[in-house]
Amino acid sequence: MKQAVIIYGPPGSGKGTQAELLARKFGFVHFDTGRFIESVVHDKRADHDPVLRRERNLFDSGKLCTPAWVFRITSAAVRNIAHAGFGIVFSGSPRTEFEAFGSGKQEGLVAILEKLYGKECITVFSLAVKEQSSIRRNGSRFVCSVCGLPILARAKEKRCALCAGPMRTRTLDNPAVIKVRLKEYEERTAPILKRMKKQGLRIFMINGEPLPYLVFPDIAKRLVGKK
Repeated sequence: MKQAVIIYGPPGSGKGTQAELLARKFGFVHFDTGRFIESVVHDKRADHDPVLRRERNLFDSGKLCTPAWVFRITSAAVRNIAHAGFGIVFSGSPRTEFEAFGSGKQEGLVAILEKLYGKECITVFSLAVKEQSSIRRNGSRFVCSVCGLPILARAKEKRCALCAGPMRTRTLDNPAVIKVRLKEYEERTAPILKRMKKQGLRIFMINGEPLPYLVFPDIAKRLVGKK
């Protein structure tokens, strides 16, 4: 059964890790909007594009990119994934009410997912962690510059355990930027859950404080048509 999963939570709540685990267990495509946007705005071609330069400045400061621009580039990718016959899991997106629900005649991603997968096959999770946990987790994180695999700094690996690529820090994981991201999440992303609930989507609140392998079973058991 094809299905769409959306995982919300503040920075450092583990939504990307849980999305990766779901993708590996159930064969979903993990559509990491943040990583997708990062690859677009940090492409060398962005140096010569005023729109991409604008979005890169927003992205690197921890603020959300322009919703209409984000929706345009992501909705096309989502349709391609669904038409190829794959289930999909999002980590942290759609990030604004405009992206999720659209405006006027412009439909949002929720409506698109309902058409592609069916409302009954959409499941939403919200991971809860304390602010200090968010800052600590993000502030000690490195990611592989090749495959994007995240790893905590205390592990002290200089090379990725998956592909041996060099590790790097993200512009988003500066402590000052993390606080901006937390504020952006509370003001612009968290309200989406209230509207989703009103529209009758399946929403589950999950404690994101334990280690990822302890959180994962609580998520996996709630999916419809799970293997």
